[in-house]
Amino acid sequence: MKFLKFLDDNFEKYVCIFFLVLMVFATTCQIIFRTTGLPLSWTEELARYSFIWLIYVSCSYAIKLERHIKIEAVMLLFGKRGRLVLNIISDILFFIFAVVVSYYGFLMLQRLLFITKQKSPAMQISMGLPYSAIFFGCVLMSVRLIQHLFKIVQEYKTEKGLDVKTRLNDPQQEV
Repeated sequence: MKFLKFLDDNFEKYVCIFFLVLMVFATTCQIIFRTTGLPLSWTEELARYSFIWLIYVSCSYAIKLERHIKIEAVMLLFGKRGRLVLNIISDILFFIFAVVVSYYGFLMLQRLLFITKQKSPAMQISMGLPYSAIFFGCVLMSVRLIQHLFKIVQEYKTEKGLDVKTRLNDPQQEV
């Protein structure tokens, strides 16, 4: 149980750190070897594929931290219930988008791995590996969106329950 809690809290963070370090390492190698006159072709590909993975996993991490793009000015126009409804609607729409993209990402991944068996030009790895970032990242986003939906609904229920209890215990307030 502790391991699952650790994964839930830190998975995206450590995966993003790994791909960022890998991208910086590949780019540094590219620069060093290019200045010596012995350019390495695979470092550019590795940096590009690491960046792709970093983007998709960090999108999931942004959802987990509630740092994804929102229009805060619109949210300020509504009360608590209105903000809750807007958050739920935006999360559901984002979830639908992530599920659709992960479905088509899975179809593309399946085609690359089993039908075309395309290889990358420099590293000669299956192109399914870099393209799997789309599927993997969108599945992670979907999981984090579901968690976020449960979280905001639970917070609203708890807050609403506290308001009712406070009003019942305080005879000065209207019920």
